[in-house]
Amino acid sequence: MTLHDEARTAGAASASASPSAALRSTVVLLHGPGGGGAADFDFLRPMLARTRDVLTIRVPDAAGRRVIDWNESLADTVGGATVVAIGGHSSEAIRAARHGASLVGRIVLIDPEPADADAGAHGMDESRVLVLSTSDERRTLLDRPARILSLIEEFIDGARADRAPDTTRSAVAAAGIRNTVARTSLDGATEVDTVIVGAGFAGLGAGIRLARRGEGSFVILERANDVGGTWRDNVYPGVACDIPSHLYSFSFLPKPDWSGFFAGGSEIHGYLRDAVRTEGLERHLRLGSEVLEMRWLADDRRWRVRTGSGDYVCRTLIVAAGRLSDARMPEVPGLDTFPGPVMHSSAWDDSVELQGRRVGVVGTGASAAQLIPQLAQTASSVIVFQRSAPYVVPRPDRPYTRDEQAGFAADPASHAAMRDDLFWGAETAFAERMRVPGYIDRLRDRALGHLEAQVADPGLRAAATPDYEIGCKRVIISNDYYPALASPSVTLEPSALRSVAGGVATSADGAEFELDVLVFATGFESTRPPFAARTFGAGGIRLADVWASGMRAHASTTVHGFPNMFVLDGPNASLGHNSAVVMIEAQIDYVLAALDHRDANGVDALDVSLEAQDAYTREIDAKAASTVWLTGGCESWYVDERSGRLTLLWPDFAYAFQRRLSRFDAENYVVVEAQRHASVLQSSISPV
Repeated sequence: MTLHDEARTAGAASASASPSAALRSTVVLLHGPGGGGAADFDFLRPMLARTRDVLTIRVPDAAGRRVIDWNESLADTVGGATVVAIGGHSSEAIRAARHGASLVGRIVLIDPEPADADAGAHGMDESRVLVLSTSDERRTLLDRPARILSLIEEFIDGARADRAPDTTRSAVAAAGIRNTVARTSLDGATEVDTVIVGAGFAGLGAGIRLARRGEGSFVILERANDVGGTWRDNVYPGVACDIPSHLYSFSFLPKPDWSGFFAGGSEIHGYLRDAVRTEGLERHLRLGSEVLEMRWLADDRRWRVRTGSGDYVCRTLIVAAGRLSDARMPEVPGLDTFPGPVMHSSAWDDSVELQGRRVGVVGTGASAAQLIPQLAQTASSVIVFQRSAPYVVPRPDRPYTRDEQAGFAADPASHAAMRDDLFWGAETAFAERMRVPGYIDRLRDRALGHLEAQVADPGLRAAATPDYEIGCKRVIISNDYYPALASPSVTLEPSALRSVAGGVATSADGAEFELDVLVFATGFESTRPPFAARTFGAGGIRLADVWASGMRAHASTTVHGFPNMFVLDGPNASLGHNSAVVMIEAQIDYVLAALDHRDANGVDALDVSLEAQDAYTREIDAKAASTVWLTGGCESWYVDERSGRLTLLWPDFAYAFQRRLSRFDAENYVVVEAQRHASVLQSSISPV
């Protein structure tokens, strides 16, 4: 029996309970000879401790020692504990559940002895028992522990993590989507049910899901003249994704013929363009429509969205502008005196001649690491201005064969299974971000070993060695970055660009370089999204003011004082270890559930309460406090530079985000009436 089958038949409780209901409950891990050892629990112990108290009890051996006194061991616990046992310790867990029912609520048996696997045979209620088989001498537990963890948490909390979005286009959508332009009103503005801002992964994903539901009254506003977001804009040499291609795509729109394990930027862009055509989104697109203002009309309980090509009035506003949309350019004294081309990596100019030129690259992040090896093959010299050295690990890339592609197409189940395996493999990496010993040590050793293997020069190796904990900044995945740094045409300047005077660039350490071209790979305005300055909620409050001390939202999606507005890929909705598309899909499910609730109850608008938003923010801050992003000794674009809060990333597993957003929590929302929120200005910007 497979792991999934056994978990499903073990009698997990229904999905009605909130995951937060079991906070600070107790989990007991049994260890000792014949059962779970340190290697088995190195991951489970600290990960379970994120949300509950964890006790580790050594099981007495068979040499006459007394059995466990459960009354004494659990005397200080509240409610029924969950006992987790591996192998031969299952009999002790069963004894605890049978003879200490008031203390032990549930038991989890991992690879139990055959005699212990049948709970019914021991007179136990099967709903209190979860039996997991990891097979292959517990390789699943050691290699994919996040999957085991998710099943245990799901069982304890009584919440299902299964996600079942609609996977086929609706009959209405398949027959042809009706005209989205319903009518004009309010001073000539076009009135639609929903306005989606942005045509990247998030915006197109929301549009696809709406269309598949048969909803036609929506538009997707895009300031550019093509769809694709990040993958439209970033066309620099070498641009590619660092998440496996089969995971960096919609679960409801699989692509069996990805060319390789990691996809290049143009292939991802092509995937999104194909999605527009196959899903019938073209008639919903309004390209070349830059949003100038989004304003809540309290009397009408509608949003008015003003663009350079016309205005829209809508009931629902979905902001999917993304976090990698607006380039971040540092202020460099004298930059305006530079006589040659200056460009950001996200606004690459193919007309710039690089052959035989002296090129300066500012930055050593993910884009720079892909770009620099390409420039090293073309330019006469490349100067890399490094503010801080990145950690780099090997890139396990390879092309897929035609037979593999054909196999994925012919067997969707095998394709889905591979995607599932990729997801759970990536989930395990969150332990590294929690600085769990063993896991973070292996990652650090892998990165430093990669550096030593590829850079022979001791001086260059020292300059390329990070001085902060791994994972604090984004970890680079590359096989050619270090060889490029070591090549004769590349010079690593281990300090930032300080100033420019004509064609001479000076580093913070005082080194001067004559350059012909300057390329900035300096990231994006991620923690201070420009759209916030153009968004005005109840009482005229500006979103940028609400977020003055850092972005915050409830469920990483809704903001108090901005009724019927949903932000995708916004506050604490990104990841540092898994696919962003997984998070986007969870948010889209949450939005659709919110719309269903609103419509089923016949109300015009919903607004999340300030209390719920503040509670969610406190929870995020508490989760983030012990992660490597706040304790790793670095400055990164994940952290808000003014408040010092982690405002970009979700500081937990992706599956935990899925579970958290799997139910629309209507109890945290209020119905918006006309002229509501007279004091919203003060309440929305009060500190948490």
